[in-house]
Amino acid sequence: MITDSGKEIIAKYLLGQIPSYASHISIGCGASPLDANDVAPLPAVLAEKTKMDFEMIRVPISSRGFVDENGTTKVSFTAELPKESKYDITERGLWSS
Repeated sequence: MITDSGKEIIAKYLLGQIPSYASHISIGCGASPLDANDVAPLPAVLAEKTKMDFEMIRVPISSRGFVDENGTTKVSFTAELPKESKYDITERGLWSS
């Protein structure tokens, strides 16, 4: 899910109005993960979120690229997470500088 702010940042990047669209990845453990009996939240509910429930760590992106997976091109970001922290990751964020 990409928030409206995220869509605006990507649009500005594509128009050449900002130099980059992602500099950091964050992970969090605030949202409750779904189990086999849960129904996914409606897109309208997710679209209203503007922040993570609980951000554990934010790390710089070390590389960016494109990956072709079964004929679908996807954007790929790489970052190094510390191994000392052990949490159930239930949310993630992509941040611009």
